[in-house]
Amino acid sequence: MNITLKDLPSSEVELTIEIPPAEYQKFMLSGAKQLSETLKIEGFRPGRAPYDIVSKKVGEGAILEQALSEIITHTFVDAVNQKKLDTLGQPEINVEKMAPGNDLVYTAKVAILPSITLPDFSVLHLDQPKVEVSEKELAEFLERLAKSRAAEILENRPAENNDLVKLDYQISLAGVPQENATQKDFSVFLGEHHMVPGFEQEIVGLSAGEQKKFSLTFPKDYFQKNFAGKACEFDITVKGVYRLDVPAIDDTFAKSLGQFKNLDELKKQITDNLLSEKKLATDRQLENDLLKLVIEKISFPALPEKLIDNEFHIMMHELEDDLTSKGLALSTWLANMNKTEDEFKKDLRPQAELRAKSILTVRAIIKEQKISAGADEIDAEIQKLTSLYTDDESLTELKSPRYRDYLSQTVANKKVIDWLKEKIVK
Repeated sequence: MNITLKDLPSSEVELTIEIPPAEYQKFMLSGAKQLSETLKIEGFRPGRAPYDIVSKKVGEGAILEQALSEIITHTFVDAVNQKKLDTLGQPEINVEKMAPGNDLVYTAKVAILPSITLPDFSVLHLDQPKVEVSEKELAEFLERLAKSRAAEILENRPAENNDLVKLDYQISLAGVPQENATQKDFSVFLGEHHMVPGFEQEIVGLSAGEQKKFSLTFPKDYFQKNFAGKACEFDITVKGVYRLDVPAIDDTFAKSLGQFKNLDELKKQITDNLLSEKKLATDRQLENDLLKLVIEKISFPALPEKLIDNEFHIMMHELEDDLTSKGLALSTWLANMNKTEDEFKKDLRPQAELRAKSILTVRAIIKEQKISAGADEIDAEIQKLTSLYTDDESLTELKSPRYRDYLSQTVANKKVIDWLKEKIVK
């Protein structure tokens, strides 16, 4: 097999691969067998006809065409390995010459991961973040917990601050009721200020059964872009006004939760949980900060569009999963953002580029530091996951070579982060 390599712009290469008949003959035998499975040849069962008989029946050209995909798949992988290329995505194949008994020639255009020069890690520095839970954070959590356990007592009076008000509302823009802007039996806690600025003030003083119309301007940075910065009309009907009978935060309250002997035990459990959550969030942020610091010191070549597109699609998939878990469709969410999918993709490009640079950086460190995942480490990860699943399909997937490769990369990536922490975080 003869291989010619040509460099192309934007981290792509073109391989011209020439395969003599002697090297692709074994694939012709396989192709003939595949054809014989569907051919009706007198005297032979499906798949049992000899090569010569199949050749006489359909011709060498048909056999070569049947074998072409397998020939290209195997020879492309061999060519990539011989040239030591780190490819990305599927190649763009163009068959130049194909005739039985002659050299098979095709070109394969494929994106490659560009090489980068890593910085001097000894001059990089990040401070180890301090993680702690303040008395204020603990007190606020306890207040929210107590409020969630409050009894709702229906009152026959106008709404006051700290009341719970249940209401129906409809939002209109320039007199036109807006889609997905209607709520029934919506709960508003007066004093928490979770609504549009000014909304709660309009509710104070209203009693059950009262209706009110008023206008408010949404903040310019409001997450629903079709409302952001705009004056909208609200039409509300109060369904009920409730006083919240919040329990005192004491030993009795702690015992009511079922697993604590006193308030101190409850406080310790809450503090431990908050500390664990903050440590997890801090670790994630530190990982992002580490990679960002390293990336800023690297001069990157033009990134392959396939790499950026791949990261964009992953991000979109993650977003759709998150929206689905909240009962939202992507189309509805984009409409609320007042954006098309193409506009959103454009907004996401800088983030996709950063993720692509992170991938290149991590791979470069893995290569330079000779970082890898041992079989025992992969087995340990599989063992952890096995305890979470009981269905045969998931268990089979966990043991598949493809999933082992995925875990191998995941473990290696974690080792890179640990290595960066050791080198940079003080």
